[in-house]
Amino acid sequence: MNALKVVSSIKAESKRDLAKAKTRHALLKSALQLYSLEGACGMSMNKIAKGAGIAQPSFYNHFDSVEELQSELSRQLKDNYLSPMRMAWIDMLKDYAALSKEEFNQRCQHCLTMIFAAAFQNIVLFQRLIEDSLCLGSPTEHKGLGRLITDVREEWTKIFIQGLQSAECSFEESDVHLCVDSASAQVHELILGCHQGRYSQQQAIAILCKNFDGLFRSFFTREMHRVEG
Repeated sequence: MNALKVVSSIKAESKRDLAKAKTRHALLKSALQLYSLEGACGMSMNKIAKGAGIAQPSFYNHFDSVEELQSELSRQLKDNYLSPMRMAWIDMLKDYAALSKEEFNQRCQHCLTMIFAAAFQNIVLFQRLIEDSLCLGSPTEHKGLGRLITDVREEWTKIFIQGLQSAECSFEESDVHLCVDSASAQVHELILGCHQGRYSQQQAIAILCKNFDGLFRSFFTREMHRVEG
């Protein structure tokens, strides 16, 4: 009899946990939709809860604040975006000096195609993130989703550094920041250009591959001169 009670208790807890996870997911989804439409300034606990189909007080059963929810959503978006392509970029930098032009273009096109695909999964959200990153003051003032572009850029810097270190290529960190800022600005602008129909994705990726080849080459050319010197 006691064993039956324990089993029933476990099933009840499992159902509660499942229901809580479902509601948490609904809140995150509601917040993402709201942010895409209204940006960080339009986010409110009441609107998020309403979009998830729960009463506002129930929000606190899942998150302590809107800021905490945004931070969780930002972390998920960043991880989902970067995880599939992180090692591909690191390996491309590690192997760069040994790649033929055709091999580099193939790898670069593959990586850039993943970036474009991620942006076009929710282009409205992408546009909102870019707008907020430009309009919310200094990066240190950004919070939650408003900081996502800055966080992603910082992750790209780490990825670039890891790739250069794997290639045993010396570098100045300021040069890496300059390279990443330049590359991300180009990518963002050309994604928006494709969305507006000014050119095709294939054209955008082709010119980015050419530009990235130049950016990468500058590091390895300096390394060759350093070794020869």
